[in-house]
Amino acid sequence: MAFIGGEELKSLLLKNDVITDSSGFNIFDSKNIKQAAYELSLGSEAFRTDNNEKKAEVLDEKNRYIDINPGQFSLLMTDEFVNIPEDKLAFISIKAKQKLKGLINVSGFHVDPGFKGRLLFSVYNAGPSVITLETKRAYFLIWFSDLKDKLDTEHLYNAKNNHHQGQSSIDPEYISALKKDEMTSPNVLLKKIKDLDTSFGNKIEEKNRKLINNEYLLKLLIGLSIALILRLLFMDFSGNGYKERLDEVQKEIKSIKKENDILKENFNNLKKNDLSLHKDKKYLELNNTNGK
Repeated sequence: MAFIGGEELKSLLLKNDVITDSSGFNIFDSKNIKQAAYELSLGSEAFRTDNNEKKAEVLDEKNRYIDINPGQFSLLMTDEFVNIPEDKLAFISIKAKQKLKGLINVSGFHVDPGFKGRLLFSVYNAGPSVITLETKRAYFLIWFSDLKDKLDTEHLYNAKNNHHQGQSSIDPEYISALKKDEMTSPNVLLKKIKDLDTSFGNKIEEKNRKLINNEYLLKLLIGLSIALILRLLFMDFSGNGYKERLDEVQKEIKSIKKENDILKENFNNLKKNDLSLHKDKKYLELNNTNGK
């Protein structure tokens, strides 16, 4: 298998309807031959995954440009139709100038013998900046190679077995697949992290604010309680009277403590008596059983 270049490529494209318009008219232009490849341009239809309307965009004189944002996919269709001869295999790529910006072709790198239609490129912007493309400008390359053996009709790319045959616009099926969910791109992930960080920070700040408010209220209540207790203790006394009142309170506390000790002792005695009665009951029940 050898690649076709130079005069042979020019002759192939000039004498055969390999590069055509939508009507099948040969639009080969020798100026588009670059080394061993032929340049293809961006057509009038494209789709971006971050398009708000989630549908293909029409590129024309009023809307000539498409911006592919970092971390986003795009479907790009060539302006030209290509008809791959049955004894040829084609290879496709994006021009180096766009590759160096970070634009990657993820859809495939060859075109089968017998294919007819516009080429659809699925690309991804892996670069740090927006990549802007303009309709009718050349961004794609195609090479042709001879096949050692000609394929039979059954193995050619045809309308019977291959649904891309004759494609002239972006299939809604591919758009639906790309718009099912939000793209998990670096930019989207970074935005989610920032949003979560902001939300988490706000929650922590709100929680801290509530804790500070609660701590302030608690201290205020403790202060008010202490002030109230002191007021109740000393409100009716002045001078040395507060000491007399304090002595009375201490006596009352000792009296309550003494009464509490007595109650505790009585409780323990009752508990012992209950335990003794329980043992006596068991003893009587045992004796009655033996007597029988």
